[in-house]
Amino acid sequence: MKFLTIAAIALLVTGCSLKPPFDIYGESNLLDVAPKNYSDVKYPTWGNNDQTITAGVKGPFGQTRTDSYDSLEHFLLQNGIDYEVLPGNYIMVKLKDTIKFKTGSSVVSRDSSMWLDKMGNYLATEPGIDVVISGHADNTGPVKFNDGLSIRRAKAVKQKLINHRVSQDAIYTRGYGEFVPACTNETRWGKACNRRVEVMFIVSNN
Repeated sequence: MKFLTIAAIALLVTGCSLKPPFDIYGESNLLDVAPKNYSDVKYPTWGNNDQTITAGVKGPFGQTRTDSYDSLEHFLLQNGIDYEVLPGNYIMVKLKDTIKFKTGSSVVSRDSSMWLDKMGNYLATEPGIDVVISGHADNTGPVKFNDGLSIRRAKAVKQKLINHRVSQDAIYTRGYGEFVPACTNETRWGKACNRRVEVMFIVSNN
């Protein structure tokens, strides 16, 4: 009986110096669950927070959001210009609003010219944005004529941007003739829809 009492006391004494396998909250070791780097830090009181933490915000397809993209997005929303972001390694923003033309003409319509002037003034201040201009035509007239007409329409839009001091090295034009219609060519409304220029922006990752 005396031996058992001594053994129990010895066990209690030595047990106080032993490190338990887990704490009272069930954690294995607080060092194992403590933040190991800045990305693990949830609260600013952890660690020495002397570096700038970036949010690492990504675009809808994993592209890096830049100041140029944020600026472009703000401009489009502020001016009520509808757009969509396309998948790819770079952020590509395609305007849903198109630039309109009369039959057989490469002169930008008055309504389209107004917001195109605003666009030119804005792009002149944003060297991180390239512009891709795609010209289209309806199926009125010969195919060869419509091919050239679509190119002239794209170049007319390019020239308006250059007039607002947008760098011509940042503007790319192409013409598709009548071969990529957005609407049917069987109706008057459809033909008007197809006489258009589409604009897309490619935003630098820098």
